[in-house]
Amino acid sequence: MALRSLRGPLVAFGILLFLVTPSAIYSCGPFLESAIFSFEDRPDGPAENFAAGQLGIIRPGFRPDFLVVAYRYLSGLKLTDQQQKAALDVWSRNVVPETTAGDDAVARWSAARGKIPNLPAAPAISPYAVVSKDQPYFQYLNCPNDAFQNAIKTLDDRSAQFGLTNADLRDWASAQDQVFANCGGEAHAIPAALNSGTALLHADRNYQIAAAHFYARDFDEAVIQFDAIAKDRSSPWSAISSYLAARALVRKANLDRKDTEQFDRAAMSEAQKRLETIVADPQAGAIHDPAVKLLNFVRFRTEPDKRVVELDRVILQANMGATFKQNFWDYVLLLSRGEQGEDPSDWVQTFHGMRSNYAAASRDEAAKHSIAKWQETKSLPWLIAALAASDAHTSNLQSMLTVAGEVPNSSPAYLTVRYYALRLMIGAGQSDSARRELDSLLRNSDFPLGSRNLLNEERLKITTSLEDFLQHAPEAPVPAEVDMNTGEEIPKSSNEDYPSDPLFNRYAAEVLVKRLPLAVLIQAAESPTLPKHLRREVARSAWTRSILVGDLDTADKLQAVLQDVDAPLWKTMEPFRSATNPSEKHFVALFIILNNPGMKPSVAESSLRRATLGELDNYRDNWWCANMNGGSNWGQSYEGYNQDFNLKFVDRDPDFPFPVWSTEAAKSAATSQWQKLSGIGTAPNYLTSEVLAYAEHHPQAPLVPQALHLTVRSTRFGCTNIETTKLSKAAFDFLHEHYPESQWTAKTKYYY
Repeated sequence: MALRSLRGPLVAFGILLFLVTPSAIYSCGPFLESAIFSFEDRPDGPAENFAAGQLGIIRPGFRPDFLVVAYRYLSGLKLTDQQQKAALDVWSRNVVPETTAGDDAVARWSAARGKIPNLPAAPAISPYAVVSKDQPYFQYLNCPNDAFQNAIKTLDDRSAQFGLTNADLRDWASAQDQVFANCGGEAHAIPAALNSGTALLHADRNYQIAAAHFYARDFDEAVIQFDAIAKDRSSPWSAISSYLAARALVRKANLDRKDTEQFDRAAMSEAQKRLETIVADPQAGAIHDPAVKLLNFVRFRTEPDKRVVELDRVILQANMGATFKQNFWDYVLLLSRGEQGEDPSDWVQTFHGMRSNYAAASRDEAAKHSIAKWQETKSLPWLIAALAASDAHTSNLQSMLTVAGEVPNSSPAYLTVRYYALRLMIGAGQSDSARRELDSLLRNSDFPLGSRNLLNEERLKITTSLEDFLQHAPEAPVPAEVDMNTGEEIPKSSNEDYPSDPLFNRYAAEVLVKRLPLAVLIQAAESPTLPKHLRREVARSAWTRSILVGDLDTADKLQAVLQDVDAPLWKTMEPFRSATNPSEKHFVALFIILNNPGMKPSVAESSLRRATLGELDNYRDNWWCANMNGGSNWGQSYEGYNQDFNLKFVDRDPDFPFPVWSTEAAKSAATSQWQKLSGIGTAPNYLTSEVLAYAEHHPQAPLVPQALHLTVRSTRFGCTNIETTKLSKAAFDFLHEHYPESQWTAKTKYYY
C-alpha cells in the first residue's frame, strides 16, 4: 500500500487511493550505471508515441497499464487526444483528483465572505486532515474544492435574496466558518440549531450542521442528519443529501476501520445499497453521475471480480467517455491485484505472466493458455501472445507463421509480430529467410532504438562470419535515467549529454568472453569494423586472458594492437616486452594487471567500467570475480554476502551456442581456454598467490615489494572470499619480513 505523506489525498471519492501498488521498491543509492539496450517493463522512447499507437515491440515484461493500451490498439480501437493524455497521467502515476482543494479555493471563499460588512476575519482553514493521531504524517483531503465552491454559490444566492447587510446572512456566514473549521481535523465545531427565521434559513442551518458533523468525522451523526434532510422535500438540500449520506458511509468505511481491514465492510455495503438506489432512480437528476462514480469506487472494493469484467467491456467501447482516466486507473489497480475477467484482462494477465522473472511453471502455463486462446479466437492480441509463447516444437507453427506474415506493416502490431515470428523462424532453422528480413528491417531508421536493438540481437544469432558478427555486435544504448521516486529505469527526459557510443550487449559479450578463442579475438581487436573504443576493450581483455591461460605468444602478438588502440597502456608494458624469460614475463604481466584494476579477461557487458583503467572503482568493480562473466562486479565483491560468486566458478549459461561460422578447431580452442579461466578463481586470490610464488624464488627482483603491496591492496578492493584474508596476511607478512626498509612496506599498514 502506498500512502502520500503531507497533503497527499488519502480518501477522495471517485478516486482510487489506498490501493496503489508500487512497481518497484526504492532505497537510497548508490546509483550504479548500467546501459540499457531495450526496456523490459515499458516502451522505448516517448510514452506519447505509445499512447498514440506507435507500439514498437511489445514484451511480456511491460507493465499492465501499458499492455491495456496496447490491447486496445491491437483490437482496432484508438485513444482520443484527451484519452492519450489520461493514459500518460496514469503511466506517470499522476492520478491525484482533479477536484482537490488548495490555497486558491480557500482564498476565493475568504474573498467572498469578506464582502459581508462587520463580519469577523476569516479563521485559518486547512482543507487537509491527518488520518489519525497515530499517523500524523499522513493526511487526506477533508474539504475538497467543490465544498468551497458550493459555499460561495450559496453565499451569492442568499446575499442576492437578503442583502449583504442582513443579520441572518452574517449568521449564516459565521456558521459556515464553523463548518470549515472542522476541515483541518483538529476542531469539533458544530453550528447551533436555529430557533427562529425563515424555512430557507432553517434548511441551510440543518445542512451546515450535517456538513460540520461530516468534516468532524462524526459519520454516524452525519448520516442521520443527511437522511433527515433528504426526507424534507421542501429543503433545497433534499436532492443531494441522500448522496451525501452515502459519502459519509464511504468515508467511515475507509477511516473508521480496524487496522487488520482494508475497510469497514458493513459501512461500505450500506453505502453500496444506497448508491445503487440512487443510480436506479430516474429522478436522481444531478446526483446521478457523481453517484455512479462513487458506486464504482465502492464496487471496486466490494465486488472486484464483477468490476473488472465491467472495465474489460469499457476498454472495448469505441467511445469510453470522459471517465476514461478513472476507469483506466481502476482497471490497472484491479489487474495489479490479480483480478481477471474477460478477454482484455485475460490477455494482459497471460501475456504479462510470460515475463522472464516469473517462475518457469507459471510461464509454461501462460504459454499453453496463449496458444489455446489463439487457436480459439484467431485475434491479433492472442497471435502475439502465442508467437511469444511458442518454440520450434509448437504444433501448427508454420500455420501461425503464415498468419503472422499477413499482418500489414501499417498495423500497430507489425513490429511485434515480426519480432516474435523471426525468433521462431531462427529456432526452426529458417535462418536465411530470417536474415534477409532482419537486414531489411534494420535498414529502417524510423523504428524506436530499443526495438532496433531487439531485432539486431536476433540478427547476431545468425551471423555468417566474424566480420558479420562484428558489424552487429555494437549497439547504442537507449537513453535512460533512474526515476527518483520509484528507482525504476525510465526513458531519459533529455538526450543532452547522454553517451551514445555503442557497447556490447549480453549476447555479444557472451560470444566474445567464452565462445571465441584468443586467435579470433586478435582478429576482432584488429578489425576496423568495430569502433576504436570496443577494439580497445577486446584487446585489453584478450591480453589479460592470454596471461591467465599461459599463452604468452598471444600476449606478444597483441602488443601491436594495443599500441594502436591504447598507446598509454602499451607504453607501461615495456617491462613485459623486455622480459628475458617466461617466468619474468608472467610476473611483469601480473604487475601490470595489479596496477590497472580495470583489466579483466572478459569484455565489458552493457557498460564500460566507470573508473579509468588504472583507477580503483569505489564500488569494487576491480579486476574479476570467480564467475568470469562480462558484467560489473557490483554486488559480487563481498565474501560475506556472495560466497558462491567468489568461491567457485559457475557458468551462467553453459549451453550458450557457438557461432555457426566457428570452426571445430576454434571451438576446441575456445572451450579449452574457457575451462582454464574457470579454474582461475577470484582476482585478488589468484594474483596474490602468483606474486607470492614468484617472490619466493626471486626475492631480489626489484618489482617484488611493490607487487606485494599491490596484492594486499587488491584484497581490499577486489572480489573476496573466505580464503582472501589468509592470502592477504601472507603477502603482508612476506613484505614486512623481507623488505622492512622498502617504501612499499611503509605504505602497507594493514592486511584485509
